[in-house]
Amino acid sequence: MNRLFKKSGPSLQRLRLATVVLVVSFALLMVATAIYYLAEQHNSALDNATRQARGAANAAQAHATRTFVETYRVLEGIGDLYLHNVEHGGFDDRAMYEMLARRLAQTPGVYVFTLFDANFKGVVSARSFPIDIEKYRDMPLRELGDAGNGRFFGPLYQNVSPETGFQGEWSLPLAHVVVGKDGAVTGYATALINTRYFAHYFSTLDVGAFGRITMWTRDGKLIAATPNVELARGDTAPEKINAPHITLHIAVADIPASIMVTLDERDYLAGWRQTRNQIAFAVATIILAMGSFTMIILRQLAHSQKNENALRQAKAAAEEANEAKSRFLAHMSHEFRTPLNAIMGFSEIIRNKVLGDGVSSAYTTYADHIHRSGEHLLNIVNDILDMAKIESGVQPLHQDTIDMRAVMTAAGSFVQGLATQRGLRIAVEAPAHLPSLRGDERFIRQVLINLLSNAIKFSPAEGEIVLWATHRAGHWLDVSVKDHGPGIEPTLLKRLGEPFLQGNPAVSHLGKGTGLGLSICKRYMDLLGGQLRIESVVGVGTTATIRFPDDLLVPASGV
Repeated sequence: MNRLFKKSGPSLQRLRLATVVLVVSFALLMVATAIYYLAEQHNSALDNATRQARGAANAAQAHATRTFVETYRVLEGIGDLYLHNVEHGGFDDRAMYEMLARRLAQTPGVYVFTLFDANFKGVVSARSFPIDIEKYRDMPLRELGDAGNGRFFGPLYQNVSPETGFQGEWSLPLAHVVVGKDGAVTGYATALINTRYFAHYFSTLDVGAFGRITMWTRDGKLIAATPNVELARGDTAPEKINAPHITLHIAVADIPASIMVTLDERDYLAGWRQTRNQIAFAVATIILAMGSFTMIILRQLAHSQKNENALRQAKAAAEEANEAKSRFLAHMSHEFRTPLNAIMGFSEIIRNKVLGDGVSSAYTTYADHIHRSGEHLLNIVNDILDMAKIESGVQPLHQDTIDMRAVMTAAGSFVQGLATQRGLRIAVEAPAHLPSLRGDERFIRQVLINLLSNAIKFSPAEGEIVLWATHRAGHWLDVSVKDHGPGIEPTLLKRLGEPFLQGNPAVSHLGKGTGLGLSICKRYMDLLGGQLRIESVVGVGTTATIRFPDDLLVPASGV
C-alpha cells in the first residue's frame, strides 16, 4: 500500500488516511449496533416466551376448570333427582338410566356417570342397564377427598373393563354425596373423566416442538400430558429437562390439581439464534468486503488520472468511428442505387415483352424474379440510406401545416395493393374535425406506411388492419395502426426501435426486411417532436401509435 502512494502528494495521503479511518469507524459502529440489537432481540424472545407460557397455562387451566365445574354441576343435578325419587318412593331405575345416558352424551370428556347407594353398591350406570356391579367394584370411592363446596375428587383410576372402547384408560373419579333431609347419606353420584380429554386439548396449545404441558394431582401424580412427555399417567417421578427452559405452574380453581407449562429454549430462542448467526455472517462479510473495497479504492486513486485520459481518448475514437460508419453507409447506398435502378429497368422490359411476343415465356418468369429481387434490394438500400441520413444529421426537416386526414388516406391507399395481395382489408377511421399538424409531411407519411407495411406483413389472411386517429383537446393527437397478428414477445417489445432488430423472427418468412423500419419510424418521430409507442399481446395482435403533443397541433377550422 505504501508503494502505491510513495509518489503521491499530501492531499492524496490525507485522502488515504481519511478513507481508512472512516472504514474502521464504520466497522466498529456496525459491530456495536449488531451486539445491541441482538441483546434487545434476546430479551424480547424471553418476554414473548413468558407470555406464551402464561397464555398456554391460562388456557389449560380454563379448560380443566370448565370441565370439572360442568361435571360437578351435572352430578349435583343427578343427585337431586335421585334423592327426590328415593324420598317419594317412586325410584325408576330405567328412567334414571336413560337420564344418565343423555347427560353422558351432553358432557364432553366424561367416560361414565354412575349412582351408588349409601353402602357403595352400584344402583344405575349410564353405560349399561341393568348395572353390572362387577365393572365398578374397584372404583376408589372410599378414597374420595373433599375438593371443597361439597365436591369430592378421587385418585387416578384405570378402567379395565374389556367391553368398552376405553379399556385400560386412566380416569379421574369425581363425586357428589347425596344427603337426605335428615342429614344421612343416601348415595353417591359419580363421574369418571377420561384423562385423554385433557391431553388432547393440551396438544392443541402452542408450546413449540419441545415444549410440554402437564396436569398433576395434589399428591404429585401425573394426570395428563402432551405426547412428548415420557412419563406415564399416575407416575410421580419428576420429568428431567436437560435444556434451559421456562416453567410456569398454575392451580386449577377449587380442584386439588395443578397445570405446569414448560417451554424449551430450543423453541423460543430458535429464531433469535438464526438471526444471530445471520447477523454475524453478514457483519463478517461486510467487514471483509469493506476491506477489499478499501484496497480497490486506494488503488483506483492512484490510477484515476490515467483511466480518465484513456476514457477521453476512447470516446473520441468511438465518435470518429461512428461518423466514419455513417459516411460509409451514405456513400455505399448511393453507389448501390444506380445499378439496382438499371437492373429493375431491364427486367421490366423483359417482363413486359417490350421486344415482342416472340420472346420465350420463361424469360418473363425469370424477369419477374429479377424484378422482385431488385425491388427488395432497393427497399433495403433505401432503408439503409434513410438511417444513414438520420445518423449523419443531414436529414432536412421541412415544417408545413399538414392535413392529417389526407395523410392517413394517402398512406392507406399506398399499401392497399399489398394488402389486397394478402387478402387483407385496410380500414381508415379519422374524425371529421381532426386538427392539422405542424411538421414534415414526408416523414409522417413514411412512418404510417412503415407501420401499415409491418401490420400487413404479420397479419393473417382475410383479416383487417385499422388505421385510426384520436384527439384529446389540449393534450395530444394519436394515430394508431392495429393488426391481429401473432404479437411480439415482451422481451423483444422492450427493444423495438433498435436498428436491424426483427420484431418477430418466428414469422420472418412472411416478409423479409432489414429490421430498420421501426427504428426509422422512431428516429423520424424524435425529429418531429413526437413519440412512437408499441403495445402487443402474443396471440392477439399489435397496436403501434404515433403521438403528437398539443404544441404541434393546429386546431381545425370551425371548431
